[in-house]
Amino acid sequence: MQGPDDDAHERRGATPDDPPYTVYGAGARQPRRPRAPEHVDRTVGAEHEDDAPYTVYRAERRRGEGGGEPGAPRPRRRLPGFGRPRRGGLGRRVLRAVLLVVVGWIVLSGVLFVVSATIHQQGDADDLLGGGGAPFTPTNVLVLGTDARPPGSKEPGSEGGSARTDTMMLMRTGGFANAKLSVPRDTLVDIPGHGRQKINAAYAFGGVRGSVAAVERLTDIDVNHVATIDFENFPQLIDAMGGVRYKAKTCLTADVSGGANRPRAGVAVGYDKFKGGTSFRLKKGRTYTLNGAAALALARVRKNRCDAAQDDTNRAGRQQEILGAMKRRVLSPAGFVRLPFIAWKAPQAVKTDMGGFSLLGVAIGQFLPGKSSNAVLKPSGAGTDMYGGQGLIVSPADVAKARRRFDR
Repeated sequence: MQGPDDDAHERRGATPDDPPYTVYGAGARQPRRPRAPEHVDRTVGAEHEDDAPYTVYRAERRRGEGGGEPGAPRPRRRLPGFGRPRRGGLGRRVLRAVLLVVVGWIVLSGVLFVVSATIHQQGDADDLLGGGGAPFTPTNVLVLGTDARPPGSKEPGSEGGSARTDTMMLMRTGGFANAKLSVPRDTLVDIPGHGRQKINAAYAFGGVRGSVAAVERLTDIDVNHVATIDFENFPQLIDAMGGVRYKAKTCLTADVSGGANRPRAGVAVGYDKFKGGTSFRLKKGRTYTLNGAAALALARVRKNRCDAAQDDTNRAGRQQEILGAMKRRVLSPAGFVRLPFIAWKAPQAVKTDMGGFSLLGVAIGQFLPGKSSNAVLKPSGAGTDMYGGQGLIVSPADVAKARRRFDR
């Protein structure tokens, strides 16, 4: 007996023993049978040839989903918008921020330097000097320090009269050059119109231009610019640095401008930081901290009672050591923190023919890497000036040797 289903099978051309199938409408497209991967076992469940084989797929756990081996930890689910953090991301951001702060601090210092130089500088040798181009090309600067003293100072020197130069130092900077050459103030030279004189008298006769001409004739080195130390503002520059560290190469016992009221071991600054009143009792090899007043007084020391054999060449050497101590201070971490204050005070410590940007170029050139040398013209003997006074003679051979070392 046939039921309704049997009639349906006969209408579709199938016998009751045939497995049923479903038709989803005329022209319906049959789904594509997936291709079995290599790890599929095609023979499972096909024990006889007439049996229809079926496919078994091994269960696999996809990355980021549950399942897998029993007891395996379930992977952590990340919140939307939060990807895997990049390695070193925080470190790079911190480094970038530090670099921005450092660069900004340096730029601020440069701007303050130029503004301060523009306000305070009054050049008096523009018509005579020029050339150079620090920090890109070597530039020769003549650094002068006069013996002019404020009224009431107890230190010997010029007080209202014709000043002379206590310090004459050639400084080569820029173009990766860094050299210093000091000329002792008692060196004998011929000054046109004034005969044979000590070179420090050239300033009294001709001011800055007279000193430049005398140094160029003696050394045969072209001077591009001049910087005269302002003794009223120089101590303030040292104080803006927080003082400098000075290591004594020899023992030193001296009193400047009357000395301190109570001299003691080391450095004792007396009643007036701008007029001297400083005593030194320094031991060889020991390092001392000098404030502005003490650094200026040390640069002025003429006679060392601890070593009577020392002369003006030793004084010139101490002046170079003070400049070196200032440079090291600027390059120190403490100096970097104070850099804007130093930049503001530095142009006020000198009077120069240079404008703000030229002076900044000279300052930058001092901190560029390169060959460096410090030297003092050594006298080969003694002589007399046109008035019978004693002076120092420097041989042409020694001058030529010092010039080659300075120019290299």
